[in-house]
Amino acid sequence: RRWLPQLRAGDVVRVQFPDVPVACIDPYDIAAVATRALTSARHEGRVYELTGPESLLPEDQITVLARVLGRDLRCVGLSDAQTRAEMDASMPSEYADAFFRFYADGTLNEATIYPDVQEVTGRPARTFEQWATAHAEDFTRPAAGR
Repeated sequence: RRWLPQLRAGDVVRVQFPDVPVACIDPYDIAAVATRALTSARHEGRVYELTGPESLLPEDQITVLARVLGRDLRCVGLSDAQTRAEMDASMPSEYADAFFRFYADGTLNEATIYPDVQEVTGRPARTFEQWATAHAEDFTRPAAGR
């Protein structure tokens, strides 16, 4: 949903860290795992790595959104300098520094896919496309207060 304002404004989506894949997790899956973990003693003391079932680049995610929304979306990857300027304008520099350590320097890998959602819930984690389809209306609805 971080691209929601851009999607409401037009068909060009500017993405930060365009070369960094992420195994996006559907919040529905987080809730399903949390429900089981909090209601069964068999999960006590366990730490779960929650991810989606696929690792996608931002451009791949935009392609999925284009298909689901029936729109001709275009993904524009920002340079590190453009990304830094956007971040500096919207957050404390310590946060921007951390994002750059994570994604530009590679100290955080969010591309690894873990089986924990399926192991805990008994069903596969939902794909980005399943999430997008379930929330397609959110991308077409006017912003609150308009």
